[in-house]
Amino acid sequence: MRILFIHEGLGQFQTLHEHLNSEGLAHSWFLCTAGVYNANKDKIPNLVPFAVAGENPNSYFYTKNLEARIQRSFLIKQAIGELLKKTGIDLIVAHGSGGFPLQLFDEFDIPIITYIEFPSFGHHGHDPKYPQPDYATFRDKVFEMTSYHQVLRSDLVIVPSAYARDMFPSCLHERIVPQMEGFDITRKPSTFAKEEGVFHIGFSARDLSSAKGFEQFILIAKEILKVRPQVRFVFCGAPKVLYSYEEAFLQNNFPVESRPESFMQYVLQREGITLGEGASFQHVSFAGYDDFASYVEAMDMFLYPLQFGSANWGLFELLFRGKKIVASDRCFVPEVIRHGYNGLLCKYDDMASWVRYATEIIDAPHSFAHLGENALADAHQRFHIRKVAPRYLSIFDTVIQRRKLGVF
Repeated sequence: MRILFIHEGLGQFQTLHEHLNSEGLAHSWFLCTAGVYNANKDKIPNLVPFAVAGENPNSYFYTKNLEARIQRSFLIKQAIGELLKKTGIDLIVAHGSGGFPLQLFDEFDIPIITYIEFPSFGHHGHDPKYPQPDYATFRDKVFEMTSYHQVLRSDLVIVPSAYARDMFPSCLHERIVPQMEGFDITRKPSTFAKEEGVFHIGFSARDLSSAKGFEQFILIAKEILKVRPQVRFVFCGAPKVLYSYEEAFLQNNFPVESRPESFMQYVLQREGITLGEGASFQHVSFAGYDDFASYVEAMDMFLYPLQFGSANWGLFELLFRGKKIVASDRCFVPEVIRHGYNGLLCKYDDMASWVRYATEIIDAPHSFAHLGENALADAHQRFHIRKVAPRYLSIFDTVIQRRKLGVF
């Protein structure tokens, strides 16, 4: 099987691409931007670069993201044409955003699978306290339209969870398959410095937004400290918000001279929380993956009060490192965590349950060791690349055979 993955970065397909080639399961290429190609060509096999068009300063604000993706898709089309002069391709697997396949449909006699994380930011969700500004709402309609179009035109769409599939209209579900990507996470002893004799509770997210659960984590932590003061809460993530609108809230509600630098700072200031030596709270943000992994390994447990997300990678990092996790019973999380087996679940806003579960683990961590042990074993059984790759190949083969038979 000859597969071409497309993503402007590497993202969801990198581990699968490397695994298929190293294990001889398939022959795959990876089409990425020239910058990503230059940074990784000596480490990752079969990378193919495509050029990226410069942004048009005269673009209409509400559609400039779509325009940029259309331009990118033309350049991707050209790169595929050049690759086809050297080799045949049985299947194209394109990220719906980074590898936007808009200009690929009907251009090649090759089946196309599109990966879509979620159909729009409106479907993804945001905290109603921090609503979508008008400009985002207008752009999101275009995002939604193109997502639905990709479902209709692709031979198949892959989403990372059943929860993500349910964001789409039910009439499209038969064209969508949930399949989380696979992981290959190697554990190493932690070098993260922490105070001896102090129980450390972590929170990790790509960005420290309310949507990802940061604000709720802080509120839960304050309640825990009332009954267990000898605990340190260490949160990890970027202050810059990516998927939601907390920063727009700050811009609309604070003059420039008194505006908090970030939503993280806003929450900390509002809740009277200070950081520093001897404080109950600590923020860490790492440039390198190894430092992040060391932090995760060092924590005694994690709170994961996710509010919105379709299949956040961060949760899988915790599972593959055998962490005890208390998580919110919403979004995709119940597909991954079974209450009492590989973690504990409670309602997002059920403060009493968050505090009760956390204090029980703090007081008797060994009584909950099975949660971490099961988390690690279950992650390897369900989400390791060795287990996931055959599922992907089965999906890929089905699409290829359907195209040969003319069944769409």
